[in-house]
Amino acid sequence: MSLRDWEHLHEESLCRYKVFDVVKARRRSPRTQTDIGFFLIRTPDWVNVVALTDDQQIILVRQYRHGTEQMSLEIPGGLIDPHEQDPAAAAARELREETGYQARHIKKLGVMTPNPAIFTNRCHTYLATGCHRVGDLQQDLGEDIEVVLLPTEQLDAVVRRGEIDHALVLAGLQMWRAAQAE
Repeated sequence: MSLRDWEHLHEESLCRYKVFDVVKARRRSPRTQTDIGFFLIRTPDWVNVVALTDDQQIILVRQYRHGTEQMSLEIPGGLIDPHEQDPAAAAARELREETGYQARHIKKLGVMTPNPAIFTNRCHTYLATGCHRVGDLQQDLGEDIEVVLLPTEQLDAVVRRGEIDHALVLAGLQMWRAAQAE
């Protein structure tokens, strides 16, 4: 038996928020012909950035996350704005806004689906090199960010201690590690 896509029967927007919509969807199983309901979260694509300085420090951000009610150590990232056509431009913008740093070079590392069971978007991961400080942070009203510079040789120990536990950040760091091995 080969797997097939499910037939789209109906979708209804339940609520719209600033950065996502909750959708109730009905799909038909190609195997059982059963109609089943699902809830989806529609949101724009995201970017995250593994940013390195010339002296091999990784630029991280620490911020409070309401879902876990804890501080989180992460790589910079965020939503691709509706007017942005190029995810690389969004990555450069997020890096500048969240850290005050700008990169000489930005290279795409890959794309991942954050949670394909319920999210409809993708997360584009970039490597930013030659990063240098160009100004102050430009935080959104809902952000309180601390910039953390960490020597890259200390990164694995920080991950092993669980100080970085955001799944998309860990996946982005793995994309960077895999690109280094090529």
